[in-house]
Amino acid sequence: MKRVALIFNPSFGEPALKLVREFLSYLETRVEEVLLMEGQARLVGRTGVGPEAMTRAEILLSLGGDGTLLSTVPLAGPVGLPVLGINLGRLGFLTELDVNNMYAGMEAVLAGKFTVEERVLLEGELQRHGRLIKKVICLNECVVGRGALSRPCRLEVRVSGHYAFRFTGDGIIIATPTGSTAYSFSAGGPIVDPRVEALLLTPICPHAFVLRPFVVPDSALVEVVLRTSVAGMCLTVDGHEGVPLIAGDSIAVSRYHRPFKLVRLTPRSFYSLVRDKLISQGLEECLP
Repeated sequence: MKRVALIFNPSFGEPALKLVREFLSYLETRVEEVLLMEGQARLVGRTGVGPEAMTRAEILLSLGGDGTLLSTVPLAGPVGLPVLGINLGRLGFLTELDVNNMYAGMEAVLAGKFTVEERVLLEGELQRHGRLIKKVICLNECVVGRGALSRPCRLEVRVSGHYAFRFTGDGIIIATPTGSTAYSFSAGGPIVDPRVEALLLTPICPHAFVLRPFVVPDSALVEVVLRTSVAGMCLTVDGHEGVPLIAGDSIAVSRYHRPFKLVRLTPRSFYSLVRDKLISQGLEECLP
């Protein structure tokens, strides 16, 4: 392996930046080129490059938490660039390594001893008055929802052209199986094995108590229309990008034509991951 790219989360503070600098020094002795984004590079005393140059790498390293890894989706997803997540945060559901095994793990990666796991991506299109306003891709979910100060919204949902339901509530989550353990899970949606070819439609705090999450084929086109105009409504993608919405806006969500590639070093069971990361850590949070 000759060229790697690195993205990190500077919000973890100076201890994390120190770790990044040490990791960079290690990488620079083992590969021909380490690529960093402009802006981030200055924080660690390096010269950065633009997004297009980052995609020339053979692998993208994400140092942070799940949120940092999700931020790589718009960069790595369209070009099929494999991403290795190194967890510096708390949960690390999507990441493969942590600070205790990152160097041993990188030795294996640089030696080519890894596999690539493919995950479904979603693409969303925001239409306003028949005009395309925004196009997005995501790994976890697209959310049509209200802000903290806005009133409940009225949404209409169609699946592959068929009217499904209309409701008043705080919004709706359209999630992948990967995203089933994220916001959708917190909103009462089911946990779905990432190998299942499905999309999840999870209403957020619906006023109609009989309305429950839907699981639909991942070949479906999901259309959400905002029927009421309320302040603070927006389209949020993987928790990173918010686009303000107005009444009449239509959001169409479907499976993206390419999968997202996650680097894996050891076989691991999805069910043990759920047990260890979600259930065990969730119980720990309830303890005093």
